[in-house]
Amino acid sequence: MESVDVAFGHRLWWVDAFVGDTERGNPAVVVLLEHPLADHAMQAMAAELGVSETAFVRRVGDQWSLRWFTPTVEVDLCGHATLATLHVVLAELEAPGGELYFATRSGTLSGRRLREGLLAIDLPRSYLEPLDPAVLGDAVGEVAEAFQAGASTVLAVVEDYDALCALSVDPMALFLAPATIVIAACPGGPGADVSIRVFAPRLGIAEDPVTGSALCAVAPWWMERVGAPTVTVRQVSARGGVMHARLFERTVEVAGLARTFFHGEVRP
Repeated sequence: MESVDVAFGHRLWWVDAFVGDTERGNPAVVVLLEHPLADHAMQAMAAELGVSETAFVRRVGDQWSLRWFTPTVEVDLCGHATLATLHVVLAELEAPGGELYFATRSGTLSGRRLREGLLAIDLPRSYLEPLDPAVLGDAVGEVAEAFQAGASTVLAVVEDYDALCALSVDPMALFLAPATIVIAACPGGPGADVSIRVFAPRLGIAEDPVTGSALCAVAPWWMERVGAPTVTVRQVSARGGVMHARLFERTVEVAGLARTFFHGEVRP
């Protein structure tokens, strides 16, 4: 019996984040690390799993260490995978309610339960600077106005919901844009204040299904546009997603629903 391997691997959960009545949300795989894992091993695992983001979470003292990997690179911030991780810690690991804290490359992020099953995470808000739409070329079609939202993100405002849905984006053209992430947005949309699409080919993601971190830029833009600190956002993708945000001085509280699709064990 000494030769029988009874060691467990790392537990994982496939979670759909920012789901709605008909929206399937954005899948993230949350891997609970029983012990530290080398960076190259996490990257290889994320590539094998193949979803837009894999979150690696590990308990460290009174908080959780959290890192995010696309199939090709580690990223500094991911909203939907953070919401998925919060769901796993609360619903699957049955951690006590209240405020939870995650140590990340973007600082300490917090999360909590809200009403009616909603979960909320606090993400760092972006500060917008006007940008000449011409720098985007034809990457996202005709743009009414554009904003730089930090070093890595551009928010491009298109005319209306029909124009947003009709966008035909060339991922190669987006490599010439001054951003890693390009958010195309418009006012309105079915059951929403704002509708968006998000493209990140430099991260190995041609178009993201649902992007919680996009609200770090969308919420300040909406506040400047209409003076409202709250906004409901629909992401127009094949899977679709619904997000809610409240803008604060330094953060954006991003809220949505999440559900576990399956769970299992991975042996790296």
